[in-house]
Parts: sequence; C-alpha cells; structure tokens
Amino acid sequence: MTPFVVEPPKPDEAFEFYSTYIRLVPSGDLIETATHQIAELTILSHTLNDSTASLIHAPYTWTIKQVIGHMIDTERIFAGRLHRFACGDLQPLPGMDQEPYVANCDYESPRLGILIEELCSLRQANICLMRRLKPEQWNYRGVASGHPVTVRALGYMLVGHVIYHMQIIKKRLQRSA
Repeated sequence: MTPFVVEPPKPDEAFEFYSTYIRLVPSGDLIETATHQIAELTILSHTLNDSTASLIHAPYTWTIKQVIGHMIDTERIFAGRLHRFACGDLQPLPGMDQEPYVANCDYESPRLGILIEELCSLRQANICLMRRLKPEQWNYRGVASGHPVTVRALGYMLVGHVIYHMQIIKKRLQRSA
C-alpha cells in the first residue's frame, strides 16, 4: 500500500503566526520527516552534557533543558488538537501560554537524556496517530487559539516547531563553543 502524502497546508489552514513553523518543513513525506527528528533529538542527547544544557545563552532566557521542555509541552498540545479535530471533535480549543509551563514544570532536575526520551516518546506516539489518519481527516478543520486550523496544518506545525527550536539550539551551541 502506498502511503498517503500529506500536502503542505494552504495559508488559510492556520493562523499566520504558525507559518513560521510550517514553512520550515521540507517538501516530501511529512511523517518520514517526523520520524527522522527522533534520530536528530537522540543524537543531541548523546552530544550535549547536562551542565551545558542548563546554561542560559544570552540573549535567550531559557536553558536548553527548558527549550526541550517547551518542545514537550507544545508537542502535547498540538497533538491533542490534531487528535481531537481528526476525530471530528470540533469544539473550539483554547490557546497556550508557554510561560506558565516553563515556570511550573521542572525541566532542570531531570537529565537532558530523560527529557529528550520523553519528547521522542511523544513524537513516536504522534507518528502512529498520523499514520492511521484517513486522507480526508487531514482536511478536517477546527478552531484553536481563536483561529481556524486544519489537521494537516497541525501536523506541519508539530514537525516545524521541532525544526525551529533545533535550529536555535544549534545556533546557541555554536556561539558557546
């Protein structure tokens, strides 16, 4: 069976703010790209020590561990939206204020490898979910953060969000080297 190719979302499928993430996703197989991100994150966990991951690199205000924590939080929220809308539960969903998550979740005590393992586990579960969606489900549209969004856009946002933050992490590490 040939896998269904998830075409990139059109501009009206997500709030303009999220185009930052959507544009970063390379052309090709969205689910394959999501799968490759697990390997990239695993490499990061083996190449970065906890003390470096706990530093704040100006001008940034979060440690790398907190950035990974933010990626965990966002993975959960975007995937929850994707799951609900794909299942036809089209009740409007609230937005997310990232600051209380980072302020109230302990991302500094766990080892970086544990945080990345959590993120990779969430990503693997989300890949399983996306693989079993029917082609028409990618077109379902709900409202999140007060704006219409399709399941397709949410899939691209999941992948693009990780790309966005991995680029920042790599830039930070180059500056601190």
